[in-house]
Amino acid sequence: MLTHIYVKNFVLIDQVALDFSDGMSVFTGETGAGKSLLIDAISLLCGERASAGYVKKGCAKAVIEGVFDIHDDARANALLREQGFDLDGEDLIVSREISAEGKSTIRIAQRTCTAAFLRELMSGLVDIHSQHDNQYLLQPRYHLSLLDRYDRNDALLHEVNEAYQDYDRLRREIDDALQERYNSDDLDELTAILNEIDDAQIQEDELSSLEEEVRAMSRYETIQKQAAAALELLDGEHGSNPSLYEAAHALESISDIEPYTSIHQELLDAYYQIEETLSALHSALENSEFDEETLNRKQERIFLYHRLYRKYGGSYAAVCQYRNEVEEKIDRILHRQDYLERKEKELAEKKERYERASSELHEHRMQSALLLERAVNAQLSDLLLEHARFHIAILPSQDSVHGNDRVEFQVSMNRSGVFTPLQKSASGGELSRLMLGLKCIFTRLQGIRTVIFDEIDTGVSGAVALAIGKKMQLLSEDIQVFCVTHLAQVAASGDHHLLVSKQDDGSLTTTSIHSLSEKERICELAAIASSSQSEASLQAARELYAAARR
Repeated sequence: MLTHIYVKNFVLIDQVALDFSDGMSVFTGETGAGKSLLIDAISLLCGERASAGYVKKGCAKAVIEGVFDIHDDARANALLREQGFDLDGEDLIVSREISAEGKSTIRIAQRTCTAAFLRELMSGLVDIHSQHDNQYLLQPRYHLSLLDRYDRNDALLHEVNEAYQDYDRLRREIDDALQERYNSDDLDELTAILNEIDDAQIQEDELSSLEEEVRAMSRYETIQKQAAAALELLDGEHGSNPSLYEAAHALESISDIEPYTSIHQELLDAYYQIEETLSALHSALENSEFDEETLNRKQERIFLYHRLYRKYGGSYAAVCQYRNEVEEKIDRILHRQDYLERKEKELAEKKERYERASSELHEHRMQSALLLERAVNAQLSDLLLEHARFHIAILPSQDSVHGNDRVEFQVSMNRSGVFTPLQKSASGGELSRLMLGLKCIFTRLQGIRTVIFDEIDTGVSGAVALAIGKKMQLLSEDIQVFCVTHLAQVAASGDHHLLVSKQDDGSLTTTSIHSLSEKERICELAAIASSSQSEASLQAARELYAAARR
């Protein structure tokens, strides 16, 4: 959700700072006042292309900064973490500077980022809809995923995806095998590789163990010297252990008197503990021996590991995988027909699994499509599109990770009942209402937090305009809604009303935006509806405002 925006030196705007809350915010103002400028500024915060034309005449740069609350948006936070942005529970702050030369700088949390990443991030946060933009809902390539989101059958989608990948991987393996051509030299080479790896009898943890043993053997002289020195310090002529024993013996005659009783015992305990340590140290020295032949043998074994790793993948796991691939190639050469028959049988099993899962997914989609059609048609009825009917066509398609369905949203806008693709079926006000109805369904599914409607109510009036306003109002119960409008019925439906006004001193034109009180809203609604603020107009505006609030 957008909670704050700051705009400076942007087209006609000198400087404006606005706070937003949830619900529906409407923007009104006379033609040419710049009602869509704020939407343009938000578009730039969403990664739209910048140009020098956005910088106010005579200024060095334009500045736009937005603050977004994304605390409970898992997708946005995951994307930010992937790119090294750790907000640590803070709001998302996006800023954009555009120079008079057209150069643009984008920052997230005071760190620069690319426009591509900003677009990816904001695509899940803000949806901007105008009457003429290229909406994702109109593009058939998105229709399948939209239906699946409505269906919410993630487990079945995952099963189809996995089954197809298993099937497709094996199919490509068989195709590769059919294309392979080997001769006796190839077989000899592969057999030599297999024998080389098998003869080595490598083990997963052996290399690290060998390297540790060799490091110890290479330091044999140092180990002997330091261990002998430790023995001398503990048990030599001037060692500490004999002194401990003598000290304990000196206290023996008074060991029945406290505190010497406990001190005497502690000295004895320390003496016996060190005796055990001395025994272990003596044993280690006696059993430690240096065998140059053993060292050479271990070093040769290490060299063998490194040679195999260098030739066949760089690690134990990689060598084992390479060995299995070689063995399979040998099997294909020696038992080509048996291999192909075995793989074809396995392929048929995987194909059957995929077809079973994709068929089940198809049935789920058919059922969900009926429910979705019903939900959308209810929305269209609310928007007074009396003859409009929405239909979801599920058509056969090539096998893929998404199943074997192709989905196309279709609509009939008149009594004929003939359905045509959505993007070819409506225009102008009809399309805007149609899109509004669809977005009431799909925006929630996509997790969008802010929806912006830029003058989508052009060409409508009366009851239709009020229906549009009420529908936006309903949508705003779950999602933050911004609406630029020229209709009093839509403006009256907003929770917050901002007036965009223009000032012209004869040489310079500027745009300002400020929030209206309830009394100011009534006056503005009267001006929009009848271009006057007579008592009759104001009374009509009060009645409209009350009706829209119900």
